[in-house]
Amino acid sequence: MKRLLAYSPNLKQSWALVLITMLCSAIIYFVMRAIMQYAGASVQEWHDLFSSLLIFTVVALLVVRLGRHGSYEPVASPRRSPLLWLLLVPFTLSISLATEPLTAWIPIPDIIKQVFDDVFQATLPGFLLIVILAPLCEEWLCRGIILKGLLKHYSPRKAIVWSAVIFSVLHLNPWQGVSAFCGALAIGWVYWRTRSLWCCIFMHAVNNAMAFLFIFFFPDARFDMTLVTFAGSYYIYLYIAILLVGVFSWIGIKNIFYSDATSDIRS
Repeated sequence: MKRLLAYSPNLKQSWALVLITMLCSAIIYFVMRAIMQYAGASVQEWHDLFSSLLIFTVVALLVVRLGRHGSYEPVASPRRSPLLWLLLVPFTLSISLATEPLTAWIPIPDIIKQVFDDVFQATLPGFLLIVILAPLCEEWLCRGIILKGLLKHYSPRKAIVWSAVIFSVLHLNPWQGVSAFCGALAIGWVYWRTRSLWCCIFMHAVNNAMAFLFIFFFPDARFDMTLVTFAGSYYIYLYIAILLVGVFSWIGIKNIFYSDATSDIRS
């Protein structure tokens, strides 16, 4: 892990790394799908999990090579109040739900619908991919490598915004990219204040777990259904409640950061 974190790319290098990741994703995904056609149904449902694991293994090997001349860097292990982890849950969920109106009017391409139908399944491979592997791999790349590198080359604001843009582009569709951008701003801010990759992974996992639980409890519902569909005439009250939860949890997190910073100065 230390060798993986030794690479600190600037903006141009970050985009190059993203393009390589996307190219590897396309090649590996279609090669694995061609191979899986000859496998049994019980093996085929693991296709997306195996493909994602292979993709990030290839990218990790590339990052190891790129960072071979860099100095080792420790993985952050924040000594934070347990309250921070608790507040990150409503903070993350409120951002995800609050951005829903921004994506409701964006049409979803048919190919993206097919990908979501294949990936978002209430199965063990689906859980491992959505809630475990995706947060680990994507946060390692987008925050542990790219944002960490950008913070060394640019101001925090510029680094966080550009890392959020890169994260949204990685999703390869505008419908998901809008919410991904907003969520990445929040995760990037938390990473900047904590330097904790585990906080980022936790937030990402919470967000994805909400989507997985939705699929699990509402298997017949479409993944693109909106809050209006569920809340009906109570939508505006629900949305206001979501905003209030987000604001209050954000204030609580900021106070924790302020307290931690004050303690560090005194020590």
